[in-house]
Parts: sequence; C-alpha cells; structure tokens
Amino acid sequence: MWICKLKWKHDCIIGKRCEKFKVKVIGYPIDFYEESAVVTIKGKGINIKGKKKKVTQQYYLHFEKIYGDETKIKQFFSDFKKDRRLKHLEIEGNTFFFAYKVSKEDIPTAHYSKRIFFLKPVIVDEKGYESWEIASWSKENLMDFIKETKSKIKDMIDFKVLKIEKSKLSDIYFPQILPELSINQRKALELASHEGYFNYPRNIELRQLAKIMKISLSTYREHLRRAEAKIIPNVSENV
Repeated sequence: MWICKLKWKHDCIIGKRCEKFKVKVIGYPIDFYEESAVVTIKGKGINIKGKKKKVTQQYYLHFEKIYGDETKIKQFFSDFKKDRRLKHLEIEGNTFFFAYKVSKEDIPTAHYSKRIFFLKPVIVDEKGYESWEIASWSKENLMDFIKETKSKIKDMIDFKVLKIEKSKLSDIYFPQILPELSINQRKALELASHEGYFNYPRNIELRQLAKIMKISLSTYREHLRRAEAKIIPNVSENV
C-alpha cells in the first residue's frame, strides 16, 4: 500500500476561520451528495433576468471537533453560522456536523475518486493549513490525485507533499487506532470504558473493575496501564 502526507492551505470554509480565531479542527470530510434546485437567473437582459431554471447542486458533508480557547471557539461558531453556504449544521459541545453548498470543481478529488481513501482524520491548524494522510494501492493514483487537486482548486494558497512512500498493511489504519494490544489489555480497556471509569466523576474504581474481570487489582492495573501507554501516544499525534 502507498501512503501520502500532504499539507495545504486554501480559502476553505473551515481553514480561514481556524486562522482567524486561532483554533484547531480535527475530523473527516465525509462525502458529498447532489440534489436538484430551482434558481433565479440574475443575468442582464429582459429575456433572461428573473427567469428560473433547474440545476443540480452539490453539498459537502463534514464531521469535526474543534479545540482551543473556549471564547475563541464560541466566536468561531458564531461566525460559522453566518456562512450562507451552509445547508445544515448541528453543534454539540465542541463537536459539529455540517453540510454546505459547493461547486463540484471545488470538491477534493478523494471524494469522487474511489481509488483514494483517508488514513487519519484531517487536521486544520491555527494557521489554516490542512494536514491530510491518504492512501492507495498504487503510487500512480496518489500522483494523479496530487496533480488534479493542484490544478482544480482555484483558491490554493500553498501545497506541500511531505511524504509518498510504500508501507506495510500492518502499519496502516487499525494500528493507528488500536495498536497491538494483548487480549487482556484490550479487555481491561474496553471494560474500563464501558463501566465509566474514564467519566468525570468516575462511575467505578479499579478495584471493582478487577473484580468484574476476576483478576487481582495489581494485575488489572498493569493491563490497563500498558494499554493506555500504547494508545495515548497514537492519539496525541493527532491532537
């Protein structure tokens, strides 16, 4: 499998606001869909202006989480809600989902080229730069994606290819989310999550979790500690 890391900046609905309000957004551009719409022609001429026509409109779907100063986050959302391109918006805490109107020419190639897929969430930093990690079974597919993206995004400000290399399947996707945990480490982690150990305030203590798993407190604590030690570094790379 071939992987590619990109860092680029353009005048996008998220990036320009990350730069303006100095916040970071992490998430996935999910997909796009089309629907018919009737629009009023605004052109000049007595035979054109004011007439209506049926067009196909594209909408781009995003699922994101925002990080930063709480005041800045509120300002981000306040400004974001005013964007006339928004079709739908849901906000819950720092997590948000939205659909917005976009021309097909501005939809990144990854969403209509099924030969490309995301390995990790897209990170948009405080300077408005997007960090992408994508993959394909062919290097040529990645090169085509880069070429098409650079040529079709008209508001491109900067575009950097950080890495293109061949990688083992074992190093892709699942190890990034759940690295090589032992059976007991995985059980300890899943049990702690399910029983609310990571909630605030905690719903359960380690001694009770160890009893449920039918092992000693020290053994359970060690399994959980080792699982956290493997997972947290992977997560922190994307925060």
